[in-house]
Amino acid sequence: MMTVYMKAVIVMALKATNPDGKTWYGAKVEVDLVLKKGTYNFNNFTPAGYGLTITGEISGGDGGSPATNTISISNLSKAHEDLFKTKEHIVVKAGDYDMFGIIGEGNITKVSPEARDGEDHSISITFVAGKDYSKNKKIYNAYSGARTVKHSYKTSAGKTITWTTSKKKNINIRFKKGVKAKTIIQRIARESGIPIAVLHLKKNKVYKHGYTLTKKPEAAIKAIVKDCGSKFQYRIDDIVIDYDEKPKLWQTHLYLTLKDGLVNMPTINDEDGKKATWTVVTYLNPLVANGSVFYVAENIKSLVRVKNYTHSLDDMQTSCEVEMV
Repeated sequence: MMTVYMKAVIVMALKATNPDGKTWYGAKVEVDLVLKKGTYNFNNFTPAGYGLTITGEISGGDGGSPATNTISISNLSKAHEDLFKTKEHIVVKAGDYDMFGIIGEGNITKVSPEARDGEDHSISITFVAGKDYSKNKKIYNAYSGARTVKHSYKTSAGKTITWTTSKKKNINIRFKKGVKAKTIIQRIARESGIPIAVLHLKKNKVYKHGYTLTKKPEAAIKAIVKDCGSKFQYRIDDIVIDYDEKPKLWQTHLYLTLKDGLVNMPTINDEDGKKATWTVVTYLNPLVANGSVFYVAENIKSLVRVKNYTHSLDDMQTSCEVEMV
């Protein structure tokens, strides 16, 4: 492990604690650059003296695609700037000393040229959160099928000679009649290496005529999930399949009030013809993520589920669009 220590930059002086006395949020930001030769750690909190800052936004949502995010790191040395290259993996962490964790992770897709502002200089790093499984190749049965191929040619004497050979053929994965959706999803995920952390289906559809995998793995799973009235969502490093009526996705044990966790009073968005949602702004907390459930004691007075969120590293706050559960 190679560690780079940089200047502490206090983004937010205010602290609050949960009922157990543990700090929920604060001003720590860290970026880990994971290379084959080791992991480089860049942070804004220890020790003082170098002036490094990490800014930007980390977002996510239930749209079914991995999010693209951009952060900026200021005042790195030229040698350290040169370490950040496309296809390399980065992990972004934030929070405070008692509630500090990963808020974004993925492979770098773009590193912009150095920008200068007076004596300060910075690089901008864009990465795709998690892993995009849409490009996974179509998968087939473990065994090989075969088909007969006929060959022929004419001799110089005009005689036609024919023969046949057997040629290997890929066989689509097929499921017998009466197979259930959950069984299909689990098999496809296992064969293709797609990590599904949560699998809750509103209805476990029965395919009376069986099922044949004709699409790429991710596309097939998404289609089946839709058949079951559920949602396919990217989380930081895995996949969540769930539906809105489920009372909780995973337990965050968060009870948010203006004294503990909330920046201001939640506001409602109730456009005609659309399901009402709320905007909730909290101090940055890594437990607030795509699909997470928590209780909001102000205005809403109910459990809510996160639909979309944006962690701001500039002011250490998280803005969420949430639905009541």
